[in-house]
Amino acid sequence: MTNMPLLARGNRVAITACSDGRRPEARVKIDELIALFREFGLEVVTATDLYRANTYMIGALQERATEINKMFHDDSINAIFDVSGGDAANQILEYIDFQAIGKTRKPFFGISDLSVMLNAMYKVSGVGSYHYQVMNLVHEHQEAQRQLLYDTLIKGTDDLFNFDYSWIRGQHMAGAVVGGNIRCFLKLVGTPYFPDCKDHVIFLESFGGRAHRTVSLLSQMEQMGCFSQCAGLILGTFTELEQHGEFQVVEDFIKELTEKRQLPIARTKELGHGNDSKAIQFGTNIVLQ
Repeated sequence: MTNMPLLARGNRVAITACSDGRRPEARVKIDELIALFREFGLEVVTATDLYRANTYMIGALQERATEINKMFHDDSINAIFDVSGGDAANQILEYIDFQAIGKTRKPFFGISDLSVMLNAMYKVSGVGSYHYQVMNLVHEHQEAQRQLLYDTLIKGTDDLFNFDYSWIRGQHMAGAVVGGNIRCFLKLVGTPYFPDCKDHVIFLESFGGRAHRTVSLLSQMEQMGCFSQCAGLILGTFTELEQHGEFQVVEDFIKELTEKRQLPIARTKELGHGNDSKAIQFGTNIVLQ
């Protein structure tokens, strides 16, 4: 079970961008998303810094943090969807009001660079969040995605969170989920925002990066003790890696890296950057068996 607060018709949701702002040409798709939410019976507010201007930077760090802090403080907002990605999310962490996040426990959805927010929210505030890109609702697999999201948020099913998987090693794992995009997750190393991996299930995915980069990042995690302490590993999609037919290289490397401990490893093609991806809840217990 996700234990996610359900939305109801008449509720208010917010759209924001904690990482790189969206390009102005994305406005058409975002307007489509807003219209869809209204069809769901939801009211929509958007951040003032949703779109980038002439650079990747979308305002002073404090100003960007203020936007998301206002959304967590605003009792009329029931859920927050981040539509951004890139590199900039970790820049605002020191300005985030994690105390307010802990009090409101408001559902927050994001993916990719927002992995830094998802993990920081869990580490500092003890709050679960959702690895999901809501822009999936206005792309290639929009019909299926819209049904999944509506049924989960409005009707209260777990359909969006029920993903298919296969076992690489083992038959069981259980623990609260941390991780996300491997590159972005590791940006938190050495900061107060990196979560404890002990007894947790680590979920990893990536958009960019071929075998040489991916095995380097996995080696870093092994040297940090992540794989010797965690309860299991879920591998989502690794887009560029799979496009070049290199996933098997990485799978073999992970198996060798974790062979001594016989770490349970599962693989799913339904979590990651694909616009047909489902969602996984961070900071909440998951059981695969």
